[in-house]
Amino acid sequence: MFDRAQATLVWLAVLVFLSSEPAVRGLAIAAMLAVALAATVVALLAEAAPSAPSQPAPPPAAHPGD
Repeated sequence: MFDRAQATLVWLAVLVFLSSEPAVRGLAIAAMLAVALAATVVALLAEAAPSAPSQPAPPPAAHPGD
C-alpha cells in the first residue's frame, strides 16, 4: 500500500511543479495531504492491530461421510 501512496505523491508533486494553473496546484496539494494522511492512519492502525495468534487454530472437524 505504501508503494502506491509514494508513487501517487510523486505524481502529484510533478503535477504541482508542471502546472501553471493555480487551481490545479491547490487541488494537487490537497490531494497530497489526503494521501499522506491516509497512509499515516493506515500505518498507525497497523501498529495497533493485535499480532497473529502464537498457536495456529485447530483444523475443522471432519464430518461423517467425508
